[in-house]
Amino acid sequence: MKLMNFFDYVYYRSYSLYKNILGDSTPMLYALCVVSLMQQFNVFTMLYFAYVYLDLNMNINKYVLYASFLVFIIPNYLRYSKFSYEQMDEKWRNVSKNKKIRGTIFMVLYIILSTIAIITTAIILGKVKRGRFKVLKEVLLPAVP
Repeated sequence: MKLMNFFDYVYYRSYSLYKNILGDSTPMLYALCVVSLMQQFNVFTMLYFAYVYLDLNMNINKYVLYASFLVFIIPNYLRYSKFSYEQMDEKWRNVSKNKKIRGTIFMVLYIILSTIAIITTAIILGKVKRGRFKVLKEVLLPAVP
């Protein structure tokens, strides 16, 4: 499955959950937030490793988080406002039950692993930066001659 196709599927299933199961009146907003937040988690996980490895000072406050969220939600909004839920439903409505189960498992794993990755990375690498994990720091930040 192509990457954008996967995000489309995450958006579609999130939209479907909020619209059909939870009966929410703004499923597009929630689906956009799910996709955008997961993308933000993945990018921040990679950035955090880069900042620690390069031994840069990274000070993230709530304003940086809000601004970076907009960097993800605006392009996603522009993308998904082009498609109606009915168009996406038509695309995936006739998918076999086996593929639907597999897609749901991948989606749930993606959400769980992305969340665990950002939290774990922030905790562990934050401790590395503060010198609490000396062995890990030597592996991640080798001495430069």
